[in-house]
Amino acid sequence: MPLPRSIPAEFTQQLQTSLAAAGVTFDGSIKPGTRVTHEVAHHGVMWELTYVLQVGGEPTWRITGPGDAYSWGPAASTADAVAAITAPPAAPEPAPAPDPYEGAPRTHLGVRVPEFVRAEWSTDRAQWWRLGVATALGQSKTARTF
Repeated sequence: MPLPRSIPAEFTQQLQTSLAAAGVTFDGSIKPGTRVTHEVAHHGVMWELTYVLQVGGEPTWRITGPGDAYSWGPAASTADAVAAITAPPAAPEPAPAPDPYEGAPRTHLGVRVPEFVRAEWSTDRAQWWRLGVATALGQSKTARTF
């Protein structure tokens, strides 16, 4: 099935009317360098709506917006496109908590380091733990193999 070469005027008008009803300004212009993609800006976020095909008299769009969460397609209806554009922005991920044991690794030779060892990483106790792990895995220079 060949891709469309242009967007039917009624579909652009339908998109423009739907966006206007939702409070989004859209002039119906085509993205420069394309034939079937509109750019819509809303609350400082740029969205791309690419006309894919007509299904049962209705257009379908591929929506591309901020991040991977807003890459839909190719079967988004005009209503889906308007809902995605006007949805409230997602809350940012909280910053990870700082590591209380800076400099102590989380794993040693592929084994998870317990928190009490990480807390004492530069002590003899941690050195003995590391030696025990290395010996158990057969990677100790002092461990003997028979």
